[in-house]
Amino acid sequence: MFPEPSAYSLSIYRCVLVLSVILLLANAATVSAVSAEPAVVSMGSGQVRGVKSEGVVAFKGIPFAAPPVGELRFSAPQPAAGWQGEFAADSFPPVCTQTRYEAGVAKTYGTEDCLYLNVYTPDSDLSEGAPVLVWIHGGGRRNGDGRRPVEDFVRETGTVVVMIQYRLDHLAFFAHPALNAAESGRFSSGNYGYLDAIAALQWVQREIAAFGGAPQRVTIGGMSGGGTMVCGLMASPQAEGLFHGAIIQSGGSCWFPTDSWQIGERRGQQLVNQMGCAERPQPIECMRQQPAESFFRFPSVYNPHKPPAISFFSAMPMLGGRSGNIVDGQVFPRSFPDAFSNGAFHRVPVMIGVARHEGRRVYGDLLFQIGAGQMGSEDYLSALEGLLGSKAIAESAAVAYPLEGSGLSPIERFSDVATEAHYTCPHSELAMTLSRIVPTWMYEQQVPGTKTSPNLEMGAYHGFDTELLFGGSFDGSVPDFNAEQQEAARLFRRYVANFVHGADPNGDGLVEWKPYAGDQAEYHLAFSAEPRLETGLRERACRFWREQGWEVLPQLD
Repeated sequence: MFPEPSAYSLSIYRCVLVLSVILLLANAATVSAVSAEPAVVSMGSGQVRGVKSEGVVAFKGIPFAAPPVGELRFSAPQPAAGWQGEFAADSFPPVCTQTRYEAGVAKTYGTEDCLYLNVYTPDSDLSEGAPVLVWIHGGGRRNGDGRRPVEDFVRETGTVVVMIQYRLDHLAFFAHPALNAAESGRFSSGNYGYLDAIAALQWVQREIAAFGGAPQRVTIGGMSGGGTMVCGLMASPQAEGLFHGAIIQSGGSCWFPTDSWQIGERRGQQLVNQMGCAERPQPIECMRQQPAESFFRFPSVYNPHKPPAISFFSAMPMLGGRSGNIVDGQVFPRSFPDAFSNGAFHRVPVMIGVARHEGRRVYGDLLFQIGAGQMGSEDYLSALEGLLGSKAIAESAAVAYPLEGSGLSPIERFSDVATEAHYTCPHSELAMTLSRIVPTWMYEQQVPGTKTSPNLEMGAYHGFDTELLFGGSFDGSVPDFNAEQQEAARLFRRYVANFVHGADPNGDGLVEWKPYAGDQAEYHLAFSAEPRLETGLRERACRFWREQGWEVLPQLD
């Protein structure tokens, strides 16, 4: 038995305990102060104060354009106002107005005042100027934001990373005859999301040197809708000289028909009708007076490449049509495929990537989330028709991709058709076309991701290559990688960093990655924790889709 402590010893014990707590708190405060020091940069608009932490300096929420509100809605981005004193760039900016499905319910949130960017730099000597990666978020150009955890990539590779935001959906892609007449002599193209990205790249050219970045060594990259944005910037004369390399990850609309001005205007007229402004004397002023969230009550339903949604897709209006790229004569003088096929694009080195099971997340899991994913074998053909927009092509696809004997559930088989029709094969066609003119590398990401679904095997899903690159998901969460995923992330970051730093992904200790058209072979990197160089990505499937004609397939991000 231990002896009972005296009152005196208890008093001493309490004093020691209190002092220990005080010292611990003081030490924690000291550590916090050391790990989160302020950092101030002087730029054209004024001084901006970021935060140093664990080898990275972050400047969050810097405005690169004026808020596109009021009379600036449906207008090209205007210069951001300057400020006096220090601008506190220590927290993420508001996200652009958007809608996401949560438990099967569409929820709209965000604000139009959202044209901000985040800059991350290594906390080291950048006097010679570090290469810059400008990343454009995905989300089908309907949702998403610039809040990815990129610190690990910055710290490991010595790269300056800029994450941008841009207007979304109807607020980004709206054309109308009245708008064109009223805005004569100004940009009135309807491609406002692209103009936002161009304004952000112009900001990078003006200001990034102050942060230690090299404006003459800028690579643009993006996943999904962000990948499509990269394709658009490559094809836009307005982006000339703003970047020197491009990374396209799963850019769903890069090789599909770009909407004509007439189609864009027709879609805009339909939206004006839906919002009750068609009969007003000044329909555009009426549209500018509507609350931002009201635009997201209406799906982008006008799509000439797709028939009315069939029963299987009735619960998923976003697949009934979409806001698209518009050939307006200003931002886009011609369609993307036409620009790439004729060499009318910015000739920079390109890295193109797809995932082995793109459709498992884009279609399969998303359909389950919104309550439309209970597909039986009897639904397979009608689902293909809804996907492909043609009964004849759906019947051909059902023969080329039979459900019976595949060993897959109907939703898995359907999702894999979507993978090859909308991603793998169009990207192979894009790589083949670009490689005739510029150095082009292609990969297929084959590492199974961290996300799971109770209804299908997710596999190497859409967007997991971006998670490997930055170590975090689009929603800002940081998943736990297993050993295979950790090794894949390490290798992928090296390949991408080599490309950003030297316009070539190859480097010491890495499996050689030959350009797509090297030695006249169609090379691609089968990417995993043990990468392999292969040729002929899904040759048989891509021959089938090439025979169908890309113009008949609806575009998708």
